[in-house]
Amino acid sequence: MIYFSLISTAISSIFYGVIATFIVMAILYAVLAAISRNIVHSIPFYITGVILALLLSIQFSLLIGAFQAKHSVGSVNIYLNQLVEDYEGIVSAQDSQILFDKVVEEFPIIGTFVDLADFSGHEISELPDVVCTTMNNYFSTFIWHRVGWIVGFIVLGCLIPMLYDKRDNSQRGTSRKKIARRTHNYDDF
Repeated sequence: MIYFSLISTAISSIFYGVIATFIVMAILYAVLAAISRNIVHSIPFYITGVILALLLSIQFSLLIGAFQAKHSVGSVNIYLNQLVEDYEGIVSAQDSQILFDKVVEEFPIIGTFVDLADFSGHEISELPDVVCTTMNNYFSTFIWHRVGWIVGFIVLGCLIPMLYDKRDNSQRGTSRKKIARRTHNYDDF
């Protein structure tokens, strides 16, 4: 049952990641086509497009998976409060890992992002809040890293075909000038 949940979550993350990639690629195509028709009909555009689609699919899938994991942190807090309500004292590193392993058994998507936990030195009563705050911070950082990679890939994916198009246009302009210099006006004879 746990693996079915994890597999269905992974499949939905990949599915929605591909959908998001398709939407972004369509918008990029429309923007680049509006800039210049030559850009969307060039070989660098097609090569960059395939690579960009693959990279964006991966990043969007990771992003959506992180959102799903972050969404479960509230449930983790409730679960941890139930686990530690009868205990008192200071948590050791080994105890915090055992407790975190129980969390991963209950919420397997958390285990895909985080595998080690050391919350030693905290009171057991504070542990649910400390764990959830740490996980929220981790997932927020992970999500912003994915957003950064996505924006970077999009910018790079737009610049490469645009730079090729400018270079191609400048080469066409110099070849036209050379042809114009070679032509002679034979009416002067």
